[in-house]
Amino acid sequence: MVVIIANTQMNTRVIIILLAIVLTAFAACKKSSDAPVANYSTYLNFVNASADSVNYYLNGTRLNSNSNLYPQYTSGYVSVLAFTQNYQVKKVFNTASSTVQPLFTLPLNLDTGKYYSLFIAGESASLAFKTQDDLKADTLRGTCLVRFVNASPDAAGYDLVVGSAPKFAGLAFGTAGDFRLADTSSLAPVTLYPAGSSTPIARGNLTLLQGKSYTIYTTGKLNGTGGSALSLAVMINYN
Repeated sequence: MVVIIANTQMNTRVIIILLAIVLTAFAACKKSSDAPVANYSTYLNFVNASADSVNYYLNGTRLNSNSNLYPQYTSGYVSVLAFTQNYQVKKVFNTASSTVQPLFTLPLNLDTGKYYSLFIAGESASLAFKTQDDLKADTLRGTCLVRFVNASPDAAGYDLVVGSAPKFAGLAFGTAGDFRLADTSSLAPVTLYPAGSSTPIARGNLTLLQGKSYTIYTTGKLNGTGGSALSLAVMINYN
């Protein structure tokens, strides 16, 4: 009779080697079956309707790396990640205190391939809002497209008239009118009224160019002073 004496140390070593091979094969198989991560993008325009110069961030990473965003300035449409992301707004670096003051964090859910604007009208998330910018081409000779956005938080609503038309009525804070045709044949007077009033509270003139798309928006407050005084600003949305 032949007696086989098992070598416990050898068996243990073989088992460990076999387990290592199995785990490595499993990891390789799992890795090869993983679908690639799709990073969908969309477009966001940052509009500073506040009295402070600010910087803006996406998920903690500063986006405006070249310069600060000054009052009544815009970033233009920036390509950003779509769906729900966290946007932060901070004041610029304070040289006296060597600090950066965070203002707010705002989660935004943005659809893919669309155009949006984020209006920053103050130092809290309640004073920031987004608009979806339904951009369209204007192919009519002698016209452009204009809309109005109310970014002033201390009034019940405003009416705005550009030339003799278009007229935007009763826009509350945080709301935007749609893009409407405006004449470009002459200098366009722009007049702002309290909602339902015939007494103007702000006036200006615009040279509007054929085929462009403009947003006229309020900044400051009705009873504000200095940099917080009520005023009108304008930006070109595209083309």
